[in-house]
Amino acid sequence: MKMNRTVFYIGLILFFPAILFAQEKQQKFSLQQCLQEAVKHFPTQKQFQLNQSKYALEENNIKKNYLPQLNLNGQASYQSDVTKVPIPPIPGFDMPVISKDWYKINFDLDQLIWDGGLTKRQKQVQTADYKISDQQVKIKTFTLKKQVNILYFNILFLQANLDALHVLVNDLDARIKEAETAQRNGSLLQADVDALKVNQKLAEQQIIEKAGDQNGLIAFMNQLTHLKITSAKELITPKVSITSYTFVNNRPEYQLFNLQKSKLTALEKMTTVKRMPVFKLFGQAGYGRPGYDFLNDKFDTYYMAGVRLHWNIFDWNRTKHEKQILNIQSEIIQTEQETFNQSLRAELDKQLAGIQKFEKLIKTDKEILQLQKNVVEATGNKLKNGTITATSYLIELNKEVKAQLTMQAHKLQLLFAKYQYLTAIGNL
Repeated sequence: MKMNRTVFYIGLILFFPAILFAQEKQQKFSLQQCLQEAVKHFPTQKQFQLNQSKYALEENNIKKNYLPQLNLNGQASYQSDVTKVPIPPIPGFDMPVISKDWYKINFDLDQLIWDGGLTKRQKQVQTADYKISDQQVKIKTFTLKKQVNILYFNILFLQANLDALHVLVNDLDARIKEAETAQRNGSLLQADVDALKVNQKLAEQQIIEKAGDQNGLIAFMNQLTHLKITSAKELITPKVSITSYTFVNNRPEYQLFNLQKSKLTALEKMTTVKRMPVFKLFGQAGYGRPGYDFLNDKFDTYYMAGVRLHWNIFDWNRTKHEKQILNIQSEIIQTEQETFNQSLRAELDKQLAGIQKFEKLIKTDKEILQLQKNVVEATGNKLKNGTITATSYLIELNKEVKAQLTMQAHKLQLLFAKYQYLTAIGNL
């Protein structure tokens, strides 16, 4: 009976690759697919279209600066006195008297001829605002992609831990059976057997805990991507290659700083043209009493047309101060950009150190695995010769499987470290 169970465990480990091959027929999901689906279903993505619609409306309004402005104005008033002609009465001639109640209704027309380039600068500021709004959406999208990236690898990490824990449980199971035999023969105490069983139960508890955590992460991933991932086995381990570790900064946050500085430049130019003279055509047509002829006390029509100039010759240094404010804001953005750059360099150094660490660990993992394979081969020969038990061979075989899983876990950590590096520089 004991021999049958041992053969079962050996067979389970030997056929482990065949089980994995069968699982490959399951639906597979790649990291890139998860990222694409998460972005596709990200509600904030709708803001691109909203920003474009807003920009089109604002641009259309700015263009209307050159369209004629037509206003209707009306007024009715009563005044205490009116203009009188200071001459003595003339026989046979009645001096006209102006009424004290006045009425007028006017159509006023203004047509911009030249505004010193103000409309052009307003378009530039509005375009800068539009680009900034889109860039802010890109930052939110980048944050989402980082979240999906971390979720994906954490699910894979937990699976690697679960695989190692299952090997540990099987290893302890073999050791418990061997200990129970020794206890029945009187060479071990029951307390020694119970200690092994406690360790096995603790490992099983960790499996329950990590499996629960993994299910929670998978549910979170499904919520973000609208996919139907049921198991970590359905996730494809991604591949990545970094050809150069030269410092670059493609982060959307960094690009936002440049856009903000471009807006300040546009605002400074607009501040300058505010001081330029403005020429307009104007016209007025109306009906009222009195008209332009104050001596005519009857309702009459009237009109006027001409050119109007407006030039703010002296603004008490307001324009100068506005430029100084914009320059200070530009310097503030520059310091924030430099701080971001400094933090990024520190983060990249940390990520690079992690990459180098896992590369060294994988190198030693390969050596450990090769040595353990030698041990398994030697133990297998002893098993054939009958000098050791099948349980002893199973223990060494479990060590080989565990060494293989450890190396795979380190490879996964190396892969994640590289993805973190690419994420840090904005190449996600």
